[in-house]
Order: sequence, then C-alpha cells, then structure tokens
Amino acid sequence: MPNSYSPKYVEALWYEWWEKSGFFCPEHEFRRIPNEKFVMVIPPPNVTGNLHLGHALTNSIEDAITRWHRMNGRTTLWLPGCDHAGIATQVVVEKKLWRELKKTRHDLGRDAFIEEVWRWKEERGIEPDDSEASFSEIWVGALLERGAIGSKACR
Repeated sequence: MPNSYSPKYVEALWYEWWEKSGFFCPEHEFRRIPNEKFVMVIPPPNVTGNLHLGHALTNSIEDAITRWHRMNGRTTLWLPGCDHAGIATQVVVEKKLWRELKKTRHDLGRDAFIEEVWRWKEERGIEPDDSEASFSEIWVGALLERGAIGSKACR
C-alpha cells in the first residue's frame, strides 16, 4: 500500500466493481424512464474577453441541470463547446475595427473583414495544442457513442 493517497492504486482496487455495478452507465435500469431524453448542446464561451469565473459558473449550472435530469431517469447528453455562428467573434472584431480604424465591416467589405477576423484569431484565438485536445475529445466522444470504446457494462 502506498504511503500517501494514490488514485491509481485506489481505482485499480475498485474499477472492476464500478463496471459491474454500472457506475459508468448514465442510466440505471431501475430509475430509467423509457424514451425520455434530455440533451443540452452548448456553444463555446463567447470570445468577448478572457475566460472568467462566470464561465465556470455557467458550466457548473449546466452540469447540475444535466445531472438532475439523469438522476430522474432520463437518458442525458451534455455537449459543451459545439460550434456556433461566431456572432460574438464578429462583434468583438467589429468593435476593434471601429476603435482602431473608425471603420465598419461594411467599409472594409466581406473579404477584408474576414481577413481581419483571421488576424484577430491569430492574436487571441485557440492555441494549436488546445484545438488538438478538443479534436481528441470529440473523436473519443464519437468512439464512445459508437460503442467502440468505453465500459462494456453499458452496452
């Protein structure tokens, strides 16, 4: 036994029991409400500035709502960070253009405005490592959904 708490050690002892007990399955048969689902598909945080505690609070509330539906027997899916129209990005870039150049997106034209959006993204956007991690999460999620990986007890 390790001298201090070791999650690997503890989980190795409990993992098989967790799987047999169905703890990795979102629905437990005795609580399940057939054909009732709760799905929450959320866009990524708006890029109106840096991430802050409000973003964490919002995610916590969304998580709690989803867990409440799951505890009440519904099949649930909470999918944060899906793509959306990019309106918040557009607004931020438009404000920047006005502040720095006193021009609107209409003054620039579509192609030049899109170039400004990409320039802004390079300055403030996602780092390559983050996008790779996001891709991995989406890919793993798709594999889980198809049953290619994950707990066999849930299949």
